[in-house]
Amino acid sequence: APMTNPKIGKLAHNAKYDYIVLAQHGLVVSPLTFDTMLAEFIVDPSSRNLGLKNLAFAKLGEEMTHIEELIGKGKKQISMADVAIESVAPYAVADAENTLRLMPLEEKELKRVNGEKLLEEIDMPLTAVLAEMEMTGISLDLPFFAEMDKELTKRLSQIEKKVFDSVGKPFNINSTQQLSDVLFKTLALEPPDKNNKTASGHYSTAAGVLDELSGKHPVVDWVLEQRELSKIKSTYVDALPVAINPKTNRVHTSYSQIGAVTGRLSSNNPNLQNIPIRSETGRRVRNGFVADRGNWLISVDYSQIELRIVAHMAQDEGMLAAFRADEDIHATTAAAIYNVALDAVTKDMRRHAKAINFGLIYGMSAFGLMRGTDLTLAEAENFVKAYFTKFPGVKKYLDGIRKQAASQGYVETLLGRRRYFPALQGRTNPQLKAREEREAINAPIQGTAADIMKIAMLKIPPALKKAKLSGKMLLQVHDELVLECPKDEVEKTAKVVKETMADAYELDIPLSTEARYGANWGEMKTI
Repeated sequence: APMTNPKIGKLAHNAKYDYIVLAQHGLVVSPLTFDTMLAEFIVDPSSRNLGLKNLAFAKLGEEMTHIEELIGKGKKQISMADVAIESVAPYAVADAENTLRLMPLEEKELKRVNGEKLLEEIDMPLTAVLAEMEMTGISLDLPFFAEMDKELTKRLSQIEKKVFDSVGKPFNINSTQQLSDVLFKTLALEPPDKNNKTASGHYSTAAGVLDELSGKHPVVDWVLEQRELSKIKSTYVDALPVAINPKTNRVHTSYSQIGAVTGRLSSNNPNLQNIPIRSETGRRVRNGFVADRGNWLISVDYSQIELRIVAHMAQDEGMLAAFRADEDIHATTAAAIYNVALDAVTKDMRRHAKAINFGLIYGMSAFGLMRGTDLTLAEAENFVKAYFTKFPGVKKYLDGIRKQAASQGYVETLLGRRRYFPALQGRTNPQLKAREEREAINAPIQGTAADIMKIAMLKIPPALKKAKLSGKMLLQVHDELVLECPKDEVEKTAKVVKETMADAYELDIPLSTEARYGANWGEMKTI
């Protein structure tokens, strides 16, 4: 059949969607050779024309029928299956025809940005890999979520009672206006910024405001906890069990290759990449993701991949040496900046060094460092100065990226994935410029890490097959991969995955990986 004939390449716009629909009906389309959506994303990740209708209009001047014209909107919306064939046929044919007409135009554009290899060697082959992961899905422990729901409900009503008793009257905690009145009128707290008012004329109760008021009155801290818990409850504890597919009894997220301008994957319906890690309660949500009976989950992640990429790109001797010696990079940085021996580094010193290491990846200024730590502005400035004296390569690299972004209007990952920064070339407002400059510094670093992870994901399934292992990839959370495999294959699987990830791309220093395993995603032991 043409759909499976290896000599006939298949082209689509958002091929993964069609691939999954057909695969679920027993037809595995292969090979997928071109995707006009992924091509347009490589040409310009911030393109407004990633949808077929927009792309066809922008490049071909074609006004395509919008799906709502066939199926309606809102409550009256019908299924495509109920639309008359004579209406569906031209709609479907236009999809195929315009995609075919767009392909040569997109190929020309890809050539212009040197993006052919990215599409051919990474983004296209990744489509089928992501489709497999989505179809595999992951199991949830329903009794665990039911129990957690009970606990959160109880804790939330306790918090409410405390707040009401303390204020002397019940009110709706979720109403920002009522909360504002309670904090700033009833309790007469001093707003951190008197100019920060909402449209209704109330003082703002945004997260940043409450954080600054934290410790000024117990009610503030209770409200912060209430917000956090109710968000975890509604976003995960209540929403995840409802997302289970009754046919498979598993949750199936969708991965998008065009979801983030840096080239990172994004996950939606449900989003499994934003499960909190900072807070105790948020972390516990991971315990609800479980392996099927007889299996274990394995999580393998890259350790400090972004800092390793910085060291490689900047060719900074001090940083490269620290990674080659397999030292704790934050401690090494602290020792260098504070001018003390490695064993004299305190927890506080290491914490400050870590903040600056990560801050630099995000283009942070001394002002940003001050806000993220307990340093004064003068201390933070000295800190940054000392850092650049010790790591001159990093300073040279960061300055170089700023210049490059401003002169050519774009930056690239190590694999040549571009991102454009138009504001840096014009006379735009300084805030926008500062933001674009920060993003321009971060894009090549985060984008390279994303590219490397994609290459690893392409290599893992064949590597497992070659080793006669039956494990499958389930989730990707930026620097981490979660797999499921039979219990007796855990060590071998972890070894293959770790090696494949470490060898995905060659930097001047080794990529280091760490593997853990367990019955659920939250409680795992290092392998």
